[in-house]
Amino acid sequence: MEIASYARAAQAFTALTGVALSKSALQRLVVEYGSGVVAADAAEAQRMVEVPRRQGEQEEVVWRERVIPDSGVMAVSSDGVLIHLRDEGWKEVKTLSVSALLPGGEQGDEEEGTAAAGNGPSLARHSYRAGLWDAATFTGHHWAEACRRGVDQAQRVLCISDGAAWIWGIVFICFAVRVEILDFWHATQRLWTCAQQGSTTPAEATEWVLRQKGALAHSRLRDVLAAVRQLYPRHTLLPTDVRQAIGYLFHNRRRMDYAAFRAAGFPIGSGTIESACKTVVQARMKQAGMRWSRTGAQAMLALRALLLSDRWHELPSFVPPT
Repeated sequence: MEIASYARAAQAFTALTGVALSKSALQRLVVEYGSGVVAADAAEAQRMVEVPRRQGEQEEVVWRERVIPDSGVMAVSSDGVLIHLRDEGWKEVKTLSVSALLPGGEQGDEEEGTAAAGNGPSLARHSYRAGLWDAATFTGHHWAEACRRGVDQAQRVLCISDGAAWIWGIVFICFAVRVEILDFWHATQRLWTCAQQGSTTPAEATEWVLRQKGALAHSRLRDVLAAVRQLYPRHTLLPTDVRQAIGYLFHNRRRMDYAAFRAAGFPIGSGTIESACKTVVQARMKQAGMRWSRTGAQAMLALRALLLSDRWHELPSFVPPT
């Protein structure tokens, strides 16, 4: 699952075990086992949104098991990444990461940008789901993975993502009480858009962005918007991308109280989901020239999510014996 091609993986297996395995045989195994995981995940997502069923003569209601979360504060993040499907072109893989906010002294993942400075809290113990789903189907998988990790039982739920409307729609459906945090990097991207259009030199743009990032980090969004207005006086027609950047900041303003978030020990970056898109999807499925069938892609995504969530030992239970 972690080798970037079926051919190389088959060669490595043969070299390590002395058992001949062809590329096509390995591909068939991936589709067989991966499809089993896909079916099990779909069934789980369906169960999570069904009314609790009655069982037995006395019609006792059977409730799902409640899971104790890894931490009192759990975090969820979502994003989409494109892969190339045969006969379909580029299609979006919707990806979810679920993490625990660990107390000070425990280590997060520096590569994923989740390790806090000093001994502060950090995100760790990540799990993932990824698939070629529409937003409605992804909502069921989002809720199923969250429940599997006990997010619904956590004292506080952090939702850290970019400003995509479909992401916040799913968050609204799944979690009645939540803390919504707009990824700080995505917010600062909009500052660069404004600066590059309104500044005369790159040095001037850089200086302006650094000042506004400081204001943004201290939750002074009004000051940032005022500074943008100074770049573009009222008689000036705003370029389309600048107008969109301002709209992005304004519509996400309630998710940008970064000073309060940091004071509470919450992360303000979506490094976990950015890393998930790279490790779960891109590292294996966006190599040069790769084209996937929809079935093969979904099978591979399911297996990689299982592997990188440290659940590989559960694989036999997903596939019925032949």
